[in-house]
This record gives sequence, structure tokens and C-alpha cells, in this order.
Amino acid sequence: MGILSRICKELMSTNSKKEKIRILESYLSNMTPEEREVLIILLLSRIDGYTPKVVMDAIGDFSSFYHGDVYEAVMAYLSTLHYRQRSLTGESLDIVTIVNSLLTASRDNRKIALKSIVSSLEPEDAAFLISSLLGDLRVGVKEGTILEALARLCGRSYGEIKEIASLTNLRDMVRCKFSQVLEPLKPFSPMLAEKALSFQEIIARGNIWAEPKLDGVRILVHKKDGKVRIYSRRGRDITPQFPEIVEYASLLSGDFILDGEVIAKEKGSVAPFQSIMRRFAERRNVSIDFFFFDIPYYGRVLVQESYEKRREILESLTEKYVERKKVRSEDELIQYFQEVIARGFEGLVCKNPHGRYRIGTRSREWMKIKRKFEVDAVIVAAEWGHGRRRKWLSDYHLALWKDDELVEVGKTFKGLSDEEMENLTKVLLSLKIKDIPGGIAVKPKIVVEVEFEDVQLSPKYERYALRFARIKRIREDKDVEEAGKMEEIERIYKKLHSESGYS
Repeated sequence: MGILSRICKELMSTNSKKEKIRILESYLSNMTPEEREVLIILLLSRIDGYTPKVVMDAIGDFSSFYHGDVYEAVMAYLSTLHYRQRSLTGESLDIVTIVNSLLTASRDNRKIALKSIVSSLEPEDAAFLISSLLGDLRVGVKEGTILEALARLCGRSYGEIKEIASLTNLRDMVRCKFSQVLEPLKPFSPMLAEKALSFQEIIARGNIWAEPKLDGVRILVHKKDGKVRIYSRRGRDITPQFPEIVEYASLLSGDFILDGEVIAKEKGSVAPFQSIMRRFAERRNVSIDFFFFDIPYYGRVLVQESYEKRREILESLTEKYVERKKVRSEDELIQYFQEVIARGFEGLVCKNPHGRYRIGTRSREWMKIKRKFEVDAVIVAAEWGHGRRRKWLSDYHLALWKDDELVEVGKTFKGLSDEEMENLTKVLLSLKIKDIPGGIAVKPKIVVEVEFEDVQLSPKYERYALRFARIKRIREDKDVEEAGKMEEIERIYKKLHSESGYS
């Protein structure tokens, strides 16, 4: 597998983005499509399910060697071992075989698969592989860098590649087959809503169709020639987790793509977000319901049609659609917002009647407004609690992105249950970088959705700090790169303290 360690060392040897792109292009041009695909998966840390616990169960506990860099820790740990079992065949595994083995291993067999693979690798290859699995491959490569290298390889402009990437899966991209056509059974990035800062802003933009915002998991249900597949927002195939939806979609006529949300139910009511995530842990004892709010494809591509036309087509196909209400004034919108909040919804998504479906784009033709201000933050440190909480890390330091750096915007000890704090303490201890007064600094791996009521200027933090913050939920479905940005907080601060504010 030496290809991974060779390319990683070359990428680490330069800080120049242009040089990194040249290195990637050079390697990719001399690889088979299968090798290109798995290399990109490794460089972007796209192999899920290999948590610190799974990794350390497989290769041993290297945490005492960890001082902020997984590669260095694993290398130091492996150097202390006098004997490592080698593959019984004596053959070295190629990169395609390794990645496919990791991807196809069941949840119960991940430890065994990884242990077998590591036993056949040289320490340096093993260290880079573990770094990728734990999302700590520090080679300075992001998705944009990969796209630029592929653009050169395929003789396309970066702008063109970036625009159509949301419609093309990785397997086709590495073969320079760039689809610009939306069709069922091909994953794509869905349209996303912009956050609204006031009801007035929504009405001013003409977003007069209001839909309750569901607190669940985004689903894209595809059907073609009788075959049904379900994809997540990031293109992951989640079909096995939701047989009820497959059964329902199989009864609907035609070829289609339905955009919607799946939620957990308990005793007839909507259950917390964490409940639906249990489906992804291969536990089926969770009742669900599901609703659709758009239909970008039905026998033909509908993305250029207006929202009203798409909604008309959606309602002709299925009765499982999200309710909606036309609001003609700010007062009507506020009244409906208060009504849906009282019914347990998160808030509203308000849509422009003339808006098209913008694939892979966050657009103001959809605007969302929630009960409170919210942002996805990263836990970068934690302190031990007091009294009843003294045995847990329960005071969490929150950070947001400012350019390419995570900066702290406050702390909170509110929002999580005792069970959640106990479980989170175990995870954070496995991610420890160093001790700090009263607690530990941790590797940025945990994303949490944070509610807050205000933003204030703070000399302690990077200009702004969240006020009255509480953790709403742990976002196990989000990567650290998807966390919020300081610009969001700055925009809220200016709106609250420079303008009339949140109605």
C-alpha cells in the first residue's frame, strides 16, 4: 500500500496549494480509476464507522503517545512493539483491496478487518491509514483541491467541475464522466435553505409559502424501473435503515426523486433527533414517519419548474407531503410560526412560489426560521463539572470556523442529559490532546447544535461570544468541516444590535 504514504509525505512537504494540486494530478494520472477513487476516499477521510474505540480495539491503545497528531502517536506506539503479527500469506495488500475491505466490513467485524489489514502493513502505512480513519490526515487537502486536480486531469475548468460535481458521483468523476443530468439512482446534493434573521426579511423576499420544519434526517428517495434507493443529504446510501419507506415508495407510480425528511415517533408524537439516529446504529426498535416537501424529478427533470408547479406534482403523486400555508403579511407569518412551535415543530421553512430547485445550493428562495438562533459548533475543550457533575466533563468550550481556524465563542454546561454527559466524557477522553486548568483540550471531532439567545462582544473570545447558549443535540451526522462560521454570528450580532431585531 506504499502509495498512500508516498503521496501523503509529498503533500505534507509543501504549503503551496498549486504544488499540492500538481502532486495530486501527477499521481491520479498514473492510476486506474479504482485506485483514484479509493485514494480520494482516504485523502478526504470518507470511511465511516472506525471510531477511536474501534481503532484502539484493533491495534492497541496508543492514547498515551497522542499529543495532537494521530500519525505521530501511532508511529510512536508501533515502534514500541517488539512483535507485530504479519499476514499469513506474506503478501502486501493493495490500496483498492484495503479500502474495499474497510468499507464492506459490517459493524461487528470492523475491528477484525482493521486488525487484519494493519498486520500486513509497514508502520508508516498503518499510521497514515489510521490518521485517515480518524479524520486526522494532516496533508492540507480538501475537496476543492481534489476537484482542481480532477479538472486538470480531465481537461475541464475548475468552475465547470465545481458546478456539476453535485450531480456526479465519485466513481464517475475519477473516470472523467461528468453527468450534468439529474436522474434517479444517481445521488446528488439537495437544495438547502438560508437562515432568516426576521419574519420581515422573509415577507420582503416574497417567500409566502410556509412549511413546518421537521426535526429529523433529510432523505432523497429515488425510484427507477421499480428499484428504490434512499440517500442522505451527503449522498450516503441509507436504504437498509428504512424498509418502511422502501415499501411505501414501491407502491407509487413512475420514476421519481422525492426530497423529504424522516422523523422518529414515540407514542404518536415526534421524538428527539437522537432517536432517529438510532436507526443508523442498526437498531430497528424506533418508530418512524416521513414526509416529502419537493420533487425534483418525476418522469422528467423538474428543477426548472416553479415551486408551486413542483408542489402540485408532488401532491398528485403522494399524500405524504409536509403541510403548508400561504402567508400574506408579517403578522400572518408570526401567527403561523407560533402555531407550529406550539405543536412541537422546530420552526418554518418559507418558500418563494416562483423559485426553482437549485441543486447543491443554499438559496434564499428557501428561508428557514427557528425557535431560537442556532449554530453548529465544535467542542475543542471540556472542563470537569462540580457537585453532581464532578465525575463528568460537562462544561464544553465551543468553537466556530474563522477562515481555516477554529476559534472559541463561549462555553456551556446546559442541554445534555446525565447519560449523554457520561457517554460524551468517554469520547472526549479518547480525543484528549493535553491537560488544561480544570479539564482537557480535545481533538476537534464532536459537532453540537447550539441554541442561543443573543450575541455579545467579548474581550475574552474572538470578538463575539454566544449568550445563554445550550447544547440542543450532538450532530453525529455532521463532520467538523460542516460546523458554523464566525460570519453567521457577526451577521446575527449586527441584526440584533444595529437593526430592529428578531420579531
